[in-house]
Amino acid sequence: MDRFEVEGCGLAYEVIGSGPRTVALLNGIAMSISHWKPVTERLAAAGWRVLVHDMRGQLLSDKPGGYSLEGHARDLAALMDRLGIPRLHVLGTSYGAEVGLAFARDFPGRTESLVLVDGVSETDALLSAAVDSWMRAARADPGLFYRTIIPWNYSADYIAANREALDKREAAIRSLPPDYFEAFAGLCEAFLRIDLTKDLGRIRCPTLVLVAEKDILKHRGFAEILARGIPGARLAVLPGAGHAVVVENPGAVADAALGFWGA
Repeated sequence: MDRFEVEGCGLAYEVIGSGPRTVALLNGIAMSISHWKPVTERLAAAGWRVLVHDMRGQLLSDKPGGYSLEGHARDLAALMDRLGIPRLHVLGTSYGAEVGLAFARDFPGRTESLVLVDGVSETDALLSAAVDSWMRAARADPGLFYRTIIPWNYSADYIAANREALDKREAAIRSLPPDYFEAFAGLCEAFLRIDLTKDLGRIRCPTLVLVAEKDILKHRGFAEILARGIPGARLAVLPGAGHAVVVENPGAVADAALGFWGA
């Protein structure tokens, strides 16, 4: 694990593999670097150099407040400068997909391609209410927060098959420091300001839009907005999984990306 400081904020990051092409994996809102491990290993084994990092406000990085999708995009560009990476491919899930959209819009010359997993370019009343409930729960009680996000993130089959593991995870969540939960709420506030649909036509890199079949949070309707708005974008459905498909079925995510990249 390495650290990098940008604008006074320390970011945790790792680089895995040494292939000629680099892909940045961008976290969902409650994710950390370790959640990507199965995808990272699959991509590195296929000959890719993989960059993962916790965004400002996430578990392993500093939590200064004032978060925005655009700010995260600038942080990624600064990290690329630090590592001497002029251009890269971007694979982001959920909040990370939305940061990927902002990055491709704001840094078109540095974006080779986009793979957007369960992302959106706008919100609606239901999605906003769900995220607002997460934000309120994070500020109220860690255990309540964890229980609140489970049904939105996982499919029924995954919950049934992993009930014991999910129960054990609650203790780990409760042990996190208070600043994690306040920062999470700040990231939720950043998401709720999303307004990217009007900018989709400015994204010119090859783009694959992936949506999990059983995602009830950021469902196919949002994916279709992305696919219609981004010139030449492809849309594909990942069967069987819920919103946290990079956890439920990381192999399907990696295989879809590798197929898109022709690798």
